[in-house]
Amino acid sequence: MMDNYETPFEVYEHICDSFDVYPTLDVCATKENKKCKEYYDHDSLNREYNQDFFMNCPYSQAHKWVKYAYFQHIKHNVNGVALLHVSTGSSYWHDYIFDKASIAYYKGRIKFELNGIPQKNPRYDSAFICWHKRERK
Repeated sequence: MMDNYETPFEVYEHICDSFDVYPTLDVCATKENKKCKEYYDHDSLNREYNQDFFMNCPYSQAHKWVKYAYFQHIKHNVNGVALLHVSTGSSYWHDYIFDKASIAYYKGRIKFELNGIPQKNPRYDSAFICWHKRERK
């Protein structure tokens, strides 16, 4: 199973507009498919997400990516936007998303890209989640 599909740019824009959050750091990207001005193309689970970030993580490793991103959001008080497959029975949804993030379910299935070429419809439904930064008092 390939795990490096790209988010179509129009889907990324829709995510940002839906939450009124415009990330500056893509934490799961390459130079060719980045959605933000800055990006991490390796070692992202050992780096700091100290600015608003976007994440379309490898679905096969979603639990560890979501957990890390959630704690980076808390640590740095930044907005974190993620595109995830809908897996609401998974422990990471209960531990790091429900009651902690805004959720918007995507109608239909996203045609992810590989090297800029749309792929066949995925087997999974998708959701956008956003951890909003806390207001300072």
